[in-house]
Formats: sequence, structure tokens, C-alpha cells
Amino acid sequence: MVNYKGTRSKGFASLLVVLCLFALVQVALAANPISFCKCICGQEKTITALPRDTQHPIFGGSSKACLACTKQYCLDNKPDMCKGVGTGEGDELITTCFERDSYKDQFIVYLFLTITFGLLGFATLQPFLKGLWQRRQQHAYTSMPM
Repeated sequence: MVNYKGTRSKGFASLLVVLCLFALVQVALAANPISFCKCICGQEKTITALPRDTQHPIFGGSSKACLACTKQYCLDNKPDMCKGVGTGEGDELITTCFERDSYKDQFIVYLFLTITFGLLGFATLQPFLKGLWQRRQQHAYTSMPM
């Protein structure tokens, strides 16, 4: 006779560990938003993603990446940007740095997804768990012979 009691609990525990690791990976991915540099000169607008090189002294992190969004950065990426406006030296150039996603927005989305998938998983496993619980209760409360 094969005992499945230990393998079921090990399988459930390993499933729980995998789900927890998946949640941690999602949080780690959410902790690295992308910074963008918006260059505006007259009617012309250009948006470029700032690099996230951790070895570079300027691009150390997302807060330091915005330090690279300068007029020179915009002119290096697109040299003919301000040629038709004013003097063409980049005096009319306006730079703005922004992040596409904030930590709060990503946290709310991932929390919603985790709760939704958790509830769907529980609803899927509920009949199996209910039957398991009933079988366990029947074995625990059998009448003893007198």
C-alpha cells in the first residue's frame, strides 16, 4: 500500500514556495522603472530612454539617470534638432526627465494580480481540499468498539 499523505503535503509546500518566489520576482522587476528624457525645441519633441548602466558614474540608478538628461545629451542624440529655430545653438531647447511607471502604481497592479490569482487558485482547489477535510474528519471520529 502506498502512502500519499507525505507527498501531497510536500507538493503543496513546494507549490507555495514557487508562488512566493514568483511574487518576489515580480516585486524585484517592479523596483526598476525606466527613466526617459524629453527634449523639446519649438514644435519638435523627442523622447529617448535613458540607459540604466550601473557601472557608469552618471547612470548609477533611476534617480541619477535623470542627471544625464541635459541639453547636450539631447543635441548628441539628435544634432539637427534646433537648427530651424532661433540661433540653432540649443538655447531654445527644454529638457524634462520622467519615469514611465512609479513604484506605487506597479505595487497596486501586482497586488491586484496576486490577490486575483490567489483567489482563483483557492476556488480551483476548494473542492479537493473540502473532500480531503471530510475524509480526515471521518477517520478522526470513528466510533470505538465497547
